[in-house]
Amino acid sequence: METTHRKYNAIVGAFVFLAVLLVYMLTVAPTVSFWDCGEYIGASHSLGVPHPPGNPLYVLLGRVASILFFFSKQVAFRVNLISVFSGAFASLLIYLIIVRVMVSWIGIPDTNWKRVIVYLAGVIGAFFCAFGYTFWFSAVEASVYIPSMLVIVLCTWLALVWSQSKDPDRDRLLLLLSYFAFLGIGIHMMSMLALVPVFAFVVMTDRSKLTDWRLWVTVLLMGSVMYHVSMFLWMGPLVTILTLVFSLMQGENQRRWRFCFWIALYALLGYSVHAYIPIRSALEPIIDENHPVVELTESGVKWDAFRGFLERKQYGSESMIVRMFWRRGSWAKQFGVDGHMGYGGFHLTQFFHFGRSIGTDRERTVFQNWGQAGGFLRLLIYLIPTLFMVFGWYHLYNRNRPVAVLLAFLFLATSAGLVLYMNFADGFHAEKRDYMMWVRNGRQGPMPTVHREVRIRDYFFTGGFMFFGMWIGIAAGALMHMAFTAKNSLLRTQVAPILAVLLAVSPALPLTQNFKANNRSHDWVPYDYAYNLLMSCERDGILITNGDNDTFPLWFLQEAEGIRRDVRIVNLSLLNTKWYIKQLKDLEPKVPIRFSDAKIDALTHEINPIDKSIPYTMTNAGITITLPGREEKHALRVQDKMVLHIVDANKWRKPIYFAVTVSNDNMMGLQPYLQMQGMAYRIMPEAVSGDERIHVDRTTFLLDKVYRFSGLGTQKHPMNETTQKLMSNYAASYIQVALTLRAPLVELKENLAALESGADDDSAANRDSLLAATRAEYQEKLNLVTTKLDQCVSLMPWDWRPRALRQEILMAHGRYEEALEKIREARMIDPGNVDYMKMEAQILDRLGKRAEANQVLKELTDNETDSWNAYALLCRNYEEMGQYDSAIAVMQEFQEINPGDRRAAAMIARLEELKRATATLAPDSPGVPADTVAQTGNAG
Repeated sequence: METTHRKYNAIVGAFVFLAVLLVYMLTVAPTVSFWDCGEYIGASHSLGVPHPPGNPLYVLLGRVASILFFFSKQVAFRVNLISVFSGAFASLLIYLIIVRVMVSWIGIPDTNWKRVIVYLAGVIGAFFCAFGYTFWFSAVEASVYIPSMLVIVLCTWLALVWSQSKDPDRDRLLLLLSYFAFLGIGIHMMSMLALVPVFAFVVMTDRSKLTDWRLWVTVLLMGSVMYHVSMFLWMGPLVTILTLVFSLMQGENQRRWRFCFWIALYALLGYSVHAYIPIRSALEPIIDENHPVVELTESGVKWDAFRGFLERKQYGSESMIVRMFWRRGSWAKQFGVDGHMGYGGFHLTQFFHFGRSIGTDRERTVFQNWGQAGGFLRLLIYLIPTLFMVFGWYHLYNRNRPVAVLLAFLFLATSAGLVLYMNFADGFHAEKRDYMMWVRNGRQGPMPTVHREVRIRDYFFTGGFMFFGMWIGIAAGALMHMAFTAKNSLLRTQVAPILAVLLAVSPALPLTQNFKANNRSHDWVPYDYAYNLLMSCERDGILITNGDNDTFPLWFLQEAEGIRRDVRIVNLSLLNTKWYIKQLKDLEPKVPIRFSDAKIDALTHEINPIDKSIPYTMTNAGITITLPGREEKHALRVQDKMVLHIVDANKWRKPIYFAVTVSNDNMMGLQPYLQMQGMAYRIMPEAVSGDERIHVDRTTFLLDKVYRFSGLGTQKHPMNETTQKLMSNYAASYIQVALTLRAPLVELKENLAALESGADDDSAANRDSLLAATRAEYQEKLNLVTTKLDQCVSLMPWDWRPRALRQEILMAHGRYEEALEKIREARMIDPGNVDYMKMEAQILDRLGKRAEANQVLKELTDNETDSWNAYALLCRNYEEMGQYDSAIAVMQEFQEINPGDRRAAAMIARLEELKRATATLAPDSPGVPADTVAQTGNAG
């Protein structure tokens, strides 16, 4: 019987693994993705050191993957496969955990209905885990989170195997668990989240360990790695040595000391992967964040850089545990719904969503709209998976309390626990130190707030959503068990099989709901964006960038793909650090920096010493800029000083660029010398005049001949918020070209009008010839402008800005029908877009199609109830058509919705007076057309 179970279990487990693997392979990104992915891939391929705390095991695994999966030309795809296989294996382990849980209360499945319960529950839980939005999103890119989830679920599975084992040497599994937990830190510290719940489970299961103070002390001291890394670096070896010494002493507790020694040793061996960091950093790879070396000097071992790296000092010296007791965001936003950080919104939308996209539901939450029609029902539907999970908790707790506590503890630790620990900022609260300083200074000025989280932070809760899916599987098993064991024969024989079928197909819900959003099989946007940004620079250029997405993908292209290594990336955030400035100065391709290492070490942030803006001449560069005063820029950062220093020290030997993503306040008065060239602003040796602010020829050449736009134009809507924001930079380039090309059209149109009216003194023959030439030039330039905007629209059909400019240009030059056709195409893509409604109504109004315009305006007022312009235009149209009652009704509707707006009352009074005057002029003329009556009344 047990042999049969093992066979079936292996077959179904293989099915789960292969099914998840297949889906992930169909949706995996073919290349690099945004955010940290580019850094991880570049560091893996070149064996570099990524940002703290370094993720050394992931870097090594990435290097192995980049060699092992040689069949793919894309290095990024090879590294992405780590997440793919990790996700599939994690899903398999979720299945195996659920099977063990189900067997623990119904025994080895020896009948068909038991097999259905045990195996189907495992499949359901594994699929809900694998196809949940957040888990799936990270599983198809080069992410550290899915491999980390594999470590967590592996430790959980080992704990369950240990608890159910009859082997007298079963404690060896705990040694293996200790090794994997600490080894997993080399992927991400999140791997340690399983340690506390698993330890609680161990002492609940084995009472002898509950009273063993040696084990408690060993685990607590080794667990110091979670809250004080530098202490662990000496505490770990010390505990290992002490437990070894005690284990060698004869006595009744020798066996217990020996077990503690092996626990400590395996943990230390797992953590030893971090030795990679200083060893590799000493060889100075190009990606070498913080340069965390350990140096042997005459005065001893100098390891401050390595220790600071592990403690993430780059991001602040305050402990995360200490910081969690000072809330950086409101409880409502941290636990409720917020597009970037709200756990509640992330939790509710894991498996399905009602809006056009998952992001829509996470912003416009049902919590805010529950009182509207259908809102409460939607909220209840959203809560079904959570209520189902709670049912599973209750059912398991009554049958296997230690396992129920373990799995519930894991879910809570990786969800609500992380909300408290991560303490995400909502943009309205201050750091404790900043708040205290503000109070000490008499609360001068507004309270200094921490900026809102820059990106969607749902990935931090990947573990919680993984266990959420697992609990749904357990709940499904519990529900089937209740049905198949019911006393009522109808329930057992009729309802139970139908219920099993319904539950079997339930994973299709997250699979179909999340497939489109997580299908990145054709997503080349990050690769192309990085490529296009690099290609905007001439040879040996220096490109100053702003954040992760205009830096990390570029590092990937340079280090993994070997593309444009001549361009040196200068990241402004890192430019505030001394180690980075030294790397820019010393490593090829070098950045012109004249400062000595001692001078670099002395650089600090300071209060701006300049009261008001003053001119400043950069001697070597030979340009004069206006330095911002204290009112414009209160503090001068190291990056501000270095930007000016690099430009001056360069002496125009290398072209220097700002990426278009760099904001004006980072440019230190260099704006008059910037010329837009594609997706970068080049710093020019002379001030740039207004008509030369964009290099049209080079930008057009880059857009038409150089840039890559793979896959763009195939989707009606952007894949996610990040893509939409970054793709807007493409639109900005096209729009700037169009605006520049549009300028001569005004003069050409005037010349053409003059020639057509015969206002000039040329002879008829000359005028006809000049008229033909001018008309041809005018049409050519007009077509060139609209063609550029057409190209932009075809690449980014979701962006309204190029459509608005195209409509404005077409209408300004009398091409109303074409403008109407274009805007109706836009409305087919995005029917609810109020901007498109306004444009269509404006064109129809210009064409004199008042009835059609009114239909669009009515739709507009239904969607934008506070838009005075829409109501006013609709009212005016009704007025000019003589439909005064309709015009008055429009204004009354606006007045009812916006009672504080006085314009509507004045308009209603005028319309009623006009209506009375019109009735007086033609009281007995029902046959007279309304338009005629209206004109007569207006004339009177």
